Amino acid sequence: YSNDDFVVYGVNVDTEPDDSGMYGVNLTYFFDRYASFELSADYTEADVEFSAPGLPEDAGALEQVPVLLTLRMHFSTNPRVSPYIGGGVGWYFNSFDTNRPVADIIFGPGADIEVDDTYGFHVNAGIEVFLNNNLAINFDIKYIWSDVEAEVNGFNDEVDLDALVAGVGLKYYF
Repeated sequence: YSNDDFVVYGVNVDTEPDDSGMYGVNLTYFFDRYASFELSADYTEADVEFSAPGLPEDAGALEQVPVLLTLRMHFSTNPRVSPYIGGGVGWYFNSFDTNRPVADIIFGPGADIEVDDTYGFHVNAGIEVFLNNNLAINFDIKYIWSDVEAEVNGFNDEVDLDALVAGVGLKYYF
């Protein structure tokens, strides 16, 4: 995730999500020899730190379930190797597990950090290397543009959740 600022009580608080692993499943449907749709659902959880003068750092954890629809164009010149590029849209189910002691110190007793679900866009590129007619190893890189509305004690601000995602997967073709 990229870093961004969040303004609370007139103070810029730098949000710094940690790198995290992402796990998921996808379904790919070829509607043409060189074009496919991919529907994927993933899960990730990233620790988030706040940085500002005098503030503790561990704010909590952002849990995200992205559901993405991608149009992919394949450029296969070899039946064993299939490079592709693509782009699409996604819906991101978000929740934030607030570190209570830190939130109470920064924002006052009973404070809670909430994030809304949101949409985003992405582009990707990758390659599938077939081990046999039905099994392939997939290498994929994606850049995601997504902003989320966050709220703390009535203060709302938009936080940038752009991310660079690299993945390796195993695909089975029916």
